[in-house]
Amino acid sequence: MEEEKRIASRVLFNSPVRYHQKGAQIYSNTVGKDISNSGMGFISNEFIPRHSKLVFEIHHPWQTEPIQTLAEIVWISDQPHSERFNVGAKFLDPLIV
Repeated sequence: MEEEKRIASRVLFNSPVRYHQKGAQIYSNTVGKDISNSGMGFISNEFIPRHSKLVFEIHHPWQTEPIQTLAEIVWISDQPHSERFNVGAKFLDPLIV
């Protein structure tokens, strides 16, 4: 059995998310899977190497303006029978939701 490494419990988060590599301006669009104050899981159509720094624009359903935060990719895995990836990111900026 794999040891749980998360420091905060996550909640389901099926909301739009945009992200780009730190220093780039081209955004990718996706949907979040789960979120906490310390990180987020999401789906990606592209492989993102571990330790990559991404700028996220998170669209919280109860806020009119998106939340922007910097995060680091901590894990990535293939989705079975798909060309997409499940990705886990750790927030480097405090996230207030």
